[in-house]
Amino acid sequence: MFFSTEYLSTQTTANIIINPDSLNIPINPMVFSSGDEIDAVLSPLNQIQPLINLTNTPMLRFGGISAEYFDWEGDDYSGLIYVDFFDTFTLPLTVNFGLDSLLRLCEDLNIQPILTVNMHINDTGLARRMVEYVNGDSSSPLGSIRASRGHPQPYNVSIWSLGNEPDIAGLELPLGDYIWTMYRHFNFPFSSWSWQDSSFWTVYDFANLIPAYVQAMEQSSPIPLEFIYSISGYENWLRPVIQPNLNLIDYLDVHYYPSGTFDTVFDSTDYIEWLRKTDTINPAENYVQKFRDSLAAMGADRIEVVVLEYNGGINFVADSLWWNYLTGLFIADCIGHWMNCSLSMASVYSIHEGSPSDTSFPLYGIIRGDIPSRRLASYVLELYSQYFGDSLIYSHSDHVNSGYGIEAWSSKRNRDKKYVCMVINKTLDTTYQVCLEILDSVMYIELRDICQDAPLSAPFNGTTGIHYQGLIYPDSSSSHHTYFNITFEPKSISLLEITLPQSTSVQQPGPVDNLQLIPTLIYPGMRIVVNQDNYRLFSVSGQKIKEWINTETIVIPSLPGGLYFFQTGLNYRKVLLF
Repeated sequence: MFFSTEYLSTQTTANIIINPDSLNIPINPMVFSSGDEIDAVLSPLNQIQPLINLTNTPMLRFGGISAEYFDWEGDDYSGLIYVDFFDTFTLPLTVNFGLDSLLRLCEDLNIQPILTVNMHINDTGLARRMVEYVNGDSSSPLGSIRASRGHPQPYNVSIWSLGNEPDIAGLELPLGDYIWTMYRHFNFPFSSWSWQDSSFWTVYDFANLIPAYVQAMEQSSPIPLEFIYSISGYENWLRPVIQPNLNLIDYLDVHYYPSGTFDTVFDSTDYIEWLRKTDTINPAENYVQKFRDSLAAMGADRIEVVVLEYNGGINFVADSLWWNYLTGLFIADCIGHWMNCSLSMASVYSIHEGSPSDTSFPLYGIIRGDIPSRRLASYVLELYSQYFGDSLIYSHSDHVNSGYGIEAWSSKRNRDKKYVCMVINKTLDTTYQVCLEILDSVMYIELRDICQDAPLSAPFNGTTGIHYQGLIYPDSSSSHHTYFNITFEPKSISLLEITLPQSTSVQQPGPVDNLQLIPTLIYPGMRIVVNQDNYRLFSVSGQKIKEWINTETIVIPSLPGGLYFFQTGLNYRKVLLF
């Protein structure tokens, strides 16, 4: 049994209406993105990279608090991260991953990276050399070092963040028996850091750093750069920094963690409060708008507001139901709000957390590294980026219930003229019998969903993933109004592809067609005729099991039953072996 007996399901009715001729807000696919600390170690890479690829994130922003403690040149360019506890110790640790590993992963998976420079130590040279290493050609001093390390061509990273959350300088964060004081080494080189230092920048210090950093970074890049100013949310850090640097900053990155607790145990009251935060207390649209209003008031309308870190909250309890599953419901709804805000970029924090050598439970990562596996939020990004449309259209649920109910986000998809609706049942215990009304003539709906249908432990983390549930035909229709009666289970996410009489079925070229020849249900010894190509079979944890080179025939090996993934090129297909 996968469900806690605490949640006894109830049933109620609800109505959702979709009006395709209203709203029409363009959707930038960069809102379906993620990110991580710049010192992230995405290992074992042979297992984590396929899971990131399946997540289908178009962008990864590397930054976080670690950016201000990261010496990217340290340990012969593998990177050093400084673990720093006030009045206790300061300890440099080798990262053993570094910029090249992050950027090569992005290159392999066709992901746009965003990088963050350290401004904490006030060393424009460190930032300048970082940009030259990443973007310079192989004849430049740093570009030649990159080439000697196996990458002759520049990575051409065009968007850079100027530090990370400078507004938290001096903040004291309790971590077990220690106190972590944020950014207490301002203007000290790494070699001079001491556990007794206490030097903090002011908002005016930081404002004065920006012109010097921008100039140094632009001079070392052959390609044009765009610059991000990121804050944790303190509005008193807006005008003093932005007004003197109006023409140097392209994006204001405001991080969104609407909840926070140091409780030792989570319960249903906490879950419900956190799930509803997108709509109440600190609603997403209001949060974005207050920063847009502040920019407009100082004549900085040209600066775009983006959200390059967000999650349900700052919570540090190893709660498997929340981190493995429920936070995915929050993220699925939050993405809808970001689209409704017309954001050009948003990234879930974080893409990955944990390692096989670390026994602690990973918190924020939508992919687990301790036991390499995907969480609900990883499947959410896949659903949105692979199936959602190009413009947001009007949809309304009459049971949003202040953010703890059933929500719907709808779109038009240009490539095949279909509508796509994402329905999120954020409740722990309510099954909704929904009357869906679409203000158009509809032939049928194709349904994909994600439910809590598996153990909360890895590798499932509560779900077996996205399931295709087939076709749903209208219950009734009249004069361009079409009605469907659909049931949505508690804690579920459903994607409805809505086909109109004039919709076209568009086949994807190349490797996608090849994978479509492989059935979803397979068995040992099964012989499958495919298009000639290279194929790989992976376990659900990302371990490669078998490879077929330049073949037209695949014979399924003898393996335990369960979920597996076929790969060809950069595309994957989930199969179930029985």
